[in-house]
Amino acid sequence: MAVVLKILIIDDDKIDSITISRSISKSGIIAEVDSVFSADEGIEKIQSLKYDLIFLDYMMPDTDGISFLKKVRESGIETPIIFVTSQGDEKIASQAILSGASDYIPKTLLTPDGISQSIRNAINLHDSIKLRKDTELALKVNANRLLEAQKLAKIGSWEINLINNEAYFSDEFFTIFEVENQAIASVDFFKSFFTDAKDLALYENNLDHVKNTNAEVQFQHSITSKKGTLKYINVFIKCLNDGNGKPCKILGTIQDISEQKRTEAELIKAKELAENAVVIKEQFLTNMSHEIRTPMNGIIGFARILESTNLDNDQKQSVEAIKKASHNLMFIINDILDFSKIEANKMTFEAVNFSLSKTVNYVIELLFLNAKEKKIKLLSNIDPNINDDLIGDPTKLSQILMNLVGNALKFTEKGYVEMVVTEMLETESDSLIKFSVIDTGIGIPEDKIDSIFESFNQASNETTRKYGGTGLGLTITRKLVELQGGKITVISVVSKGSEFSFSLKFKKTQKGTASNTKLKNTVIAPDFLKDKKILLVEDNELNQLLAMKVFGKWNKEIDIAANGKIAIEKITNNDYDIILMDIQMPEMDGNELTRFIRTKMGDKSMIPIIALTAHATVEEEKRCLHNGMNDYLSKPYDFNVLLEKLHLNLIENKGNLILPPDLTTHEMTIEKLVNFNYLKDFADGDDTFIKDMVSIFLEKTPQTMALILESNKNDDIKTLKEEIHKLKSSISLLGIIKASESVNSIEKELEINPLGLKRKEEVIHLNEICQLAIKELELVEEY
Repeated sequence: MAVVLKILIIDDDKIDSITISRSISKSGIIAEVDSVFSADEGIEKIQSLKYDLIFLDYMMPDTDGISFLKKVRESGIETPIIFVTSQGDEKIASQAILSGASDYIPKTLLTPDGISQSIRNAINLHDSIKLRKDTELALKVNANRLLEAQKLAKIGSWEINLINNEAYFSDEFFTIFEVENQAIASVDFFKSFFTDAKDLALYENNLDHVKNTNAEVQFQHSITSKKGTLKYINVFIKCLNDGNGKPCKILGTIQDISEQKRTEAELIKAKELAENAVVIKEQFLTNMSHEIRTPMNGIIGFARILESTNLDNDQKQSVEAIKKASHNLMFIINDILDFSKIEANKMTFEAVNFSLSKTVNYVIELLFLNAKEKKIKLLSNIDPNINDDLIGDPTKLSQILMNLVGNALKFTEKGYVEMVVTEMLETESDSLIKFSVIDTGIGIPEDKIDSIFESFNQASNETTRKYGGTGLGLTITRKLVELQGGKITVISVVSKGSEFSFSLKFKKTQKGTASNTKLKNTVIAPDFLKDKKILLVEDNELNQLLAMKVFGKWNKEIDIAANGKIAIEKITNNDYDIILMDIQMPEMDGNELTRFIRTKMGDKSMIPIIALTAHATVEEEKRCLHNGMNDYLSKPYDFNVLLEKLHLNLIENKGNLILPPDLTTHEMTIEKLVNFNYLKDFADGDDTFIKDMVSIFLEKTPQTMALILESNKNDDIKTLKEEIHKLKSSISLLGIIKASESVNSIEKELEINPLGLKRKEEVIHLNEICQLAIKELELVEEY
């Protein structure tokens, strides 16, 4: 009489559950099959009924398969479990086996033959494991204390007689190799456990070496034990000679260091996690910058507009206070962003022509009013013999000098602050310049000088309370100097003052090369805007109002779109000369909208686009330009700079738009998306089954994609992983190769860069494929 197996399927995907059940019925195995769709239901079933076999999905909404598997085994339930994975992932498979699974099977092999073979393997393995456990228990009862101590130390010994080639292995040796100690001991037996040819060659070379030199050698190698466990072994070997001085015996010890190796691997993994944490922190700081800069753009902008109106003295003082407070806050935001870039090793430096004197004087001019308010003299002294035309990064130099001079002014109540610029060394091509900032301020105690350069630190709590600041200015300054090959030094006396000095090497420009300093004071008249039609795409009402006020000052009306969808409608129905594009918006962000315009809007695709973004980073600027924008302006922006950008893109560079080479649309041919061959083979002529699968896909996929898009937009990584996992079986069964490739790309990005732009764009691409596949399936009458 045939044995009827009691089988339980635990899988939240209805398609997979139906597939497994169907394959069991077609496999020739007689079984009663129950199906549940969550881990909680599975536990209830297992505890109430006795099953001969369980099919367990790797990922479910209320737990993952590995955790569920461990929970079942910890509860004492020994039922054979076959682990079901989306693909032949060796890492997942090894985790499953180590956690107590009897077998694993990829979802692509859920055929009757595959299911039948897996069930038989699992039941046979379960019987074997049960027998092995019974044997091990008997051995443990009879083991003596010496053997227990040897096992605890995980050290075994062996020896080889070079005269007759006989070998001896200790009991612990057999334990490490997971071999019953009745096995025949021999050199060939030892070598059979080597799985790496290099390790085997190392072992044999060391045997020859100790025979020839009588030296003691230590080395490490890996083995695969009799039970298939990969182990790492630390080996000591030594050769003994007979009475005639000839080698007669080799002695060796082995120690299982697998746990140490696993610890090393975990440390490497922890390092990778820490590196990923840096990426997450950078994303957080970028988002924080956007959230603060957006309202700050409105505050600073409206303060400037108020400043140009008729105000009494009290109102002027209030507006001036608003401007000062806003600019101080912007300094803090910029400090935090610079600190983040330095920590992430993403700080870059230019090499452009600039005027040394103009750069220094620019810093002095910017800080002159601060000094005047405090009644402090602000002086500068530049050696007239220094070559003024240099090659370097004037922006970073200005930032360093601004930090040092601004810091000196902050901590000086009376006297002066002076910047002294001298030349330390000159060659035909280079100039080593020393910059010193001297003040008569409060000074720094000698034991606090080193700490002032530490992140988020100042000389004392009293200093922080009295003078404010983030404690990042000097940290950033030192890093900017050191990254350019310099070193900053401090001489200070309490109540007398301080001197901060650093030296940087600059290339000298060749004769006849014009200076290319970025410091400009050219003001462009707004008359060129008169006949231009301008669209602002911006979701923030405060920034919309500010833009209308700014353009109102220039006697210009503009159109406004509150999100990407409205913008597309307006661009379709109007002929705009230029678009001002916010980046972070609901519905469709600025980068997505720009790519849509460039690839989908025909003759409107060449409209100049200027990014207006609160993400004030070099990476964001590159991203905007990469996605097809013409120019970039970070918030809060200067009105004159905005006017310059408009003039540059409307007048100077008109018609010069060059799209990035990789800005192409995903071309997909509808009739090639779905391939029914796999489904037909799997169905084995069952048309009803095929129609059921297509019906389920058409019903479930729109809901799944909606959740995927929402979690993608909100960076809900957990939900995104779960929903992408659910989709894999369906698209594989229907042979939608492009969708499978897209899913693989998404899962790869979720592992290496979960918050990256590539993942977001690939999810949008996946949605396009699935929507076209749905349309195709709706139109196909016969499969």
